[in-house]
Amino acid sequence: MTVLSRPVWPWALAAAALGALAVVQPIAAVAALAGAVLLLVAVAAPRTTVGLAVLAALFVRPLMHLVPVPELSYLDEAMVLLCAFVLPLRRLAARRSLRVFPGQWWFAGFVVAGLLGGLFLGVAPDIFLTGAFVTAKGLVFAWAVAQVDWEERHLRSAARAGVVLIGFCLVATAANFVLEDSWNAFMASDENAVQARGALPSLVGPFSHPIDLGQFMSLSAIALTAWRAAVRKSALTFVLMIATAFGSVLSARRTAIGSLVAAWIWVKAVTRSKGALLAVAVCAPLAAVVLATPISTVVTETYQEYLDPNAATSAARTVLTIGSFDVAADHFPLGAGFGRYGSATAAENYSPEYVVRGFPDVWGLGRTAEDGRFLTDTEWPAIIGESGFLGTIAFVAGLVAIYLAARRLWRSSRPPLLRWVGLVTIGWMVACLVQSVATVTFTGPPVFSLFFGLAGIVAALSDADRSGGDHSRSTPEPESRLRVSSTRSA
Repeated sequence: MTVLSRPVWPWALAAAALGALAVVQPIAAVAALAGAVLLLVAVAAPRTTVGLAVLAALFVRPLMHLVPVPELSYLDEAMVLLCAFVLPLRRLAARRSLRVFPGQWWFAGFVVAGLLGGLFLGVAPDIFLTGAFVTAKGLVFAWAVAQVDWEERHLRSAARAGVVLIGFCLVATAANFVLEDSWNAFMASDENAVQARGALPSLVGPFSHPIDLGQFMSLSAIALTAWRAAVRKSALTFVLMIATAFGSVLSARRTAIGSLVAAWIWVKAVTRSKGALLAVAVCAPLAAVVLATPISTVVTETYQEYLDPNAATSAARTVLTIGSFDVAADHFPLGAGFGRYGSATAAENYSPEYVVRGFPDVWGLGRTAEDGRFLTDTEWPAIIGESGFLGTIAFVAGLVAIYLAARRLWRSSRPPLLRWVGLVTIGWMVACLVQSVATVTFTGPPVFSLFFGLAGIVAALSDADRSGGDHSRSTPEPESRLRVSSTRSA
């Protein structure tokens, strides 16, 4: 009885505490139970936990829209913290040194610049520390993912899961296309965002905003293009590649379409696909002639909306971007500090930098949630304004380091699946840079976890290459090797 009671009483005590909490705070009890389950999953299945973190970042916005519980807005951050806590501890418990992901120390310089800027300017610690985590959560996630060993079988399983995810999103997008008005009324978080743009319907699919659908579909099409170049071609991958490309177009977002085109051409150039590049060179002039009118319209509207000197003050994105250079110059060599410009934290607390520059009177940059809905409309104002010119240089250098590590992996003689990871990272880097002009690609959902998670995998694979590891099968832990050696000796 005593032996049986030892493993049982802690669980009984925990269940009683959880039941008591459920009576007083049901939501807190559910959160505690979910957290306990996730903690167990993270310890037992680290790669599954990484996948859950990616899904949390992908769908946190539509989940917040459908289930208006404020605590859900922290779901992606909570999953990043879980990975950052458990995955490194698992590696240390196995008596293995922690890995460094590409560009880690450059990104550390970026974070230090943002923290020092806030410290020197007297920003409240809770603001600049919160702003630092929100901005750097992708970097934290990359570091956490790098602590997990990734082998061919894991990559293949991840690819299968990706196909299922893409299929789900395509089905939802098709349903959105057929039931456009009713679907948008249910899923879209912004009625203005889903208005048709010319001949394109501006779909949201399983997301809550067209730009999220456009980002995901563009990255999916690039991943499939890379698979066909690095691994093998099949009818399924061809159909999915074309379908996701159409999904990107049907989002009616210029950055999504532009990122798809730029990344696709870049991947073809990296793989030296002469036939595809020749086809582009021949067809591009013909397409420009046939589509001259719509292309001219898009170019003219884009110029008038964002670049025309006479209309620049009316575009919130332009005002925010130009202002970031002013902030960085005013606080040179650092910036205004995390949580003070262009970030979600700066919007929530409405930074004094906005008041000084008259942003409350600029449409889309006001104090309220509705009036200030464009305060987080683009990536680089937060990086430039909060970390300054030095921090921005460090951030860009970190991205360059990721690109170079991915290119080395692609050019290596490793198995096709590993080279595919390198090629996908190259394509996603280009796509994310284009998308960052109009959305928070590197520091916010839905795709920050996809990109930086892949950077972490690149780090793990590159480390195994340097140590001469075998990606095709599991490597025994040091304790296992000791037991095997002792058995043989006996």
